[in-house]
Amino acid sequence: MFGYIKPYKPEMKMKEFDTYKAVYCGLCKQLGKVYGPFARLTLSYDFTFLSMVSLSLSDKCGGFRMEKCVANPLKKKPCMVPCGDLTLSASAAMIMFYYKLKDNIQDSGIGGRIKAYLLLPFAAAARKRAKKLHPELEEIVGTCMQEQYEVEHSDSDSIDRAAEPTAKALSQIFERLSEHHAQRRVLSRLGYLVGRYVYLIDALDDLADDIKTGSYNILYRKAQKDGTEQLSEIRTYAQGVLNLTVGQIAAAYELLDLKRYKTILDNLIYLGLHQSLKAVLEKGTSKPNAADQTEIETNGKEITV
Repeated sequence: MFGYIKPYKPEMKMKEFDTYKAVYCGLCKQLGKVYGPFARLTLSYDFTFLSMVSLSLSDKCGGFRMEKCVANPLKKKPCMVPCGDLTLSASAAMIMFYYKLKDNIQDSGIGGRIKAYLLLPFAAAARKRAKKLHPELEEIVGTCMQEQYEVEHSDSDSIDRAAEPTAKALSQIFERLSEHHAQRRVLSRLGYLVGRYVYLIDALDDLADDIKTGSYNILYRKAQKDGTEQLSEIRTYAQGVLNLTVGQIAAAYELLDLKRYKTILDNLIYLGLHQSLKAVLEKGTSKPNAADQTEIETNGKEITV
């Protein structure tokens, strides 16, 4: 997951954004506690979303407490206490990070490969620990990456087939967020669609760079097969596919039996997903409007994402 599922701050109440930040910071601390300080560099808004969904379905919530941050030890801020919901997200993050590095070694340029090789020992150790905590996640992600490799090295130009491995992986991960059969079916569908969204918006985001480097990009491959290589036409097509996927995500989301954080999740689903797509479409063509940016205070700084 790559950081595309984030809140739209202008439409959030202050208490809602503070709660979201507390979960974000709690996940950061969980990563550092279980996998070491460098694991915090893998912190993602997408895994914060996974944590928010998990927490919203739980019968109990561990609560929050004021804690200091290692980057700003003089200032305390609300932080979610360690819990199983955060542990699952942290483990999934580390396993996916490891396989992402392996993928970069195969497909990136020389600079990307060197960076991936340098990070790989740390990622391998973290993945080993995550595998012990959640062996089912290792199986899910490992199978997904193998299927993704096979798709990308085939001559297929099917967008559905290209997005399928990521969609299936998140479907199975989301399904584990509840023990209730009906909710598990809804979560499976929601995870599948979220995985599809993340894969396709990442392909759209990387489109121009992938064309320059000759890297695999399903949107460009399909366009070539369809007889067009105009970036504007490819982006318009991708926008339609992604908007349709967002609508399906919203339909699945409405079937969840949420116990808390509904207004925060509403913001992420109904506003955040569209805003991320808008930002990707505008990337490189115009400067983003200040109102369209989201700021999260973390490690003592304001980070614009």
